[in-house]
Amino acid sequence: MTYDGFLLSAIIAELKNTLVRGRVQKIRQPGETDVVFEVRAIGQTYLLFISVDARFSRIYLTSSQGKALREPPNFCMLLRKYVSGAFVTNIEQVGMDRIAHIGLESTEHGKLTLILEIMGKHSNLILVNCEGKILGAAKHVGSSISRYRQVLPGREYIPPPGDVKIDIRRIDARTFDGLWRQSFQDQPDAPAIRQWLMDKFSGVGPFLADELIARSGGFPEQVKDEILQLGNMALGGKYEPVFITDAHGAGVMVYPTPSVQYPTDQQHPRDSVNEALDTLFRTLISRSFLDEERTQTVTAIRRAMASRRQTLKSINRTLQESQKAERYKQIGEIILGNLHLVQKGSKSVLAPDFFDPDMTEIRIELDEKLEPQANAERYFKRYRKARDAASTAESRLGLIDSELSRLQSALDDAESTNKVDALRGLRANLISSGLLRQTISHEKQESEFEGHHIRRFTAIDGWEILYGESSTANDYLTQRVAKPNDVWLHARQITGSHVIVRMAGKRGGAPRPVLAQAAKIAAMNCDAKHSSLVPVDYTLRKYVHKPRGSAPGFVIYRNEKTIDVNPKEQA
Repeated sequence: MTYDGFLLSAIIAELKNTLVRGRVQKIRQPGETDVVFEVRAIGQTYLLFISVDARFSRIYLTSSQGKALREPPNFCMLLRKYVSGAFVTNIEQVGMDRIAHIGLESTEHGKLTLILEIMGKHSNLILVNCEGKILGAAKHVGSSISRYRQVLPGREYIPPPGDVKIDIRRIDARTFDGLWRQSFQDQPDAPAIRQWLMDKFSGVGPFLADELIARSGGFPEQVKDEILQLGNMALGGKYEPVFITDAHGAGVMVYPTPSVQYPTDQQHPRDSVNEALDTLFRTLISRSFLDEERTQTVTAIRRAMASRRQTLKSINRTLQESQKAERYKQIGEIILGNLHLVQKGSKSVLAPDFFDPDMTEIRIELDEKLEPQANAERYFKRYRKARDAASTAESRLGLIDSELSRLQSALDDAESTNKVDALRGLRANLISSGLLRQTISHEKQESEFEGHHIRRFTAIDGWEILYGESSTANDYLTQRVAKPNDVWLHARQITGSHVIVRMAGKRGGAPRPVLAQAAKIAAMNCDAKHSSLVPVDYTLRKYVHKPRGSAPGFVIYRNEKTIDVNPKEQA
């Protein structure tokens, strides 16, 4: 989905006509990165949806406010404090960049600006007061992430760094001709023109650059005409939105003007770019989550199948080796029967084979560092090892074949299902039955946890588990992040990680499989992780207390229960 500056200009043009002079009535947060503002304007109520999701950062009017989180995050509470009741005074785009400023005026807090920065994984929503000071942000950015630009309460707001580009709404024919002559002496090829358009003009991304080249053929006069035409469209706010589908009818993108890059029968005119985007993202997000869940599940299953195929190869090698077991025993006996022929320090010996009717002489490899009897014992040991390994391998052979069959069936189900919940349930069942290993994500959460080394793990059914990697991280996790009814775990009387199971308003307590996974994490991240049994205590966070003046990570707790965990046991 293309979401460039030109598309944002069309969205803002509609927002100006609907939201300006409106009053913010309610604010909800349906997701960690999503906010919905209810605005009453011109006798009608509008829902403004803003997301700073790394993949789908966006803004548009929506028809559904979504289900709010049970416990509003801090940023949502801050927005309610400052923005509830405020009037929307203006909505502006910075040049043709993917940055929008929403002006607000509050009776209690004065003039405010809500700044949306659409920048991929660096996307953010920032509330700034009339003095340019940051009141809060969806994503805090500390000095450990950016030395140039910190996004923290109390800091002065600094715009994102970037090259100064030309707004296509402000360019004329003479300026364009001068820029072209400065950059090109001869007729450039399409890739050069494409890069030049993106480097010089604000709002021109890869899709629009390709569109301009496709429309103009890359000839300067035609490129100029197309640029001027788009600039006039944006300046006058007279867009022609289209909803674009693929060959199967599934929505792929919305754009303010028809595109020559798609067949005309796949482009469907719409009266409102906001309504078209609302329709598109309802299915696009669902498909994205489904594809992501399917990819993760299929990849995990295929990895498990590959591991078992390697195990099968190892078992087959063991069985082949076992066929030599009896011969190893015979060679040991031949050595014992011919000790007089074995010279100490010899690397081999030529001796008659008692087990051959013709008593043919064979050469036997020896370890020159061992005594003759020890060399015989070495072959007897190889015999016992091959014999015992064969017995184990044969018993495992049927098990591995059965597991491969079950994994293949699960793979077929994962590739055919069209429901996210079904995929999550399938993976959870495979984990609980031991066919898949649970994996812990070590992605850093610096922006959320202010640089503390706190890791996140998503358990079955989407339950979130957090754990600290240092004493200070443990303190921050338990004292600042955890909610009173979250589940807190720690290896009993052993130095290790504090572990939190986030309840997020869920009722009835954490399921036993989730507690078991959290306890396993606590056991794997404590000083006794190499033991065969680690007792892990768990209780609610509200029963955990840090004594005044105590060392980092030290706490006392009550009302605990205990789970015994074997850290070495595979999930």
